[in-house]
Amino acid sequence: MESAFKADAISSAGAVGLMQIMPFWVSELGLPIDDLTHPPRNLRYGCTILAHYLAIENGDFTRALARYNGSLGETWYPERVMRAWRDTWRQP
Repeated sequence: MESAFKADAISSAGAVGLMQIMPFWVSELGLPIDDLTHPPRNLRYGCTILAHYLAIENGDFTRALARYNGSLGETWYPERVMRAWRDTWRQP
């Protein structure tokens, strides 16, 4: 949502790439040479992180998306993502 599909996007908090990955995840999941602006690598990180949060939250998309965004306990971000998915990407 925040990257506007720009592979080189960097947020004010330092999140990088398409899925706005925080750089600390590289030391948790990958290798120091991993380039978070490289779309395939960024998508792999993002999907891995989201899958992790979905497992923690027993499949609850709202809570998993809030964790992903760092806004656990609030629903504005998950609602925004789900609305975009429903209105833009989901096929009827």
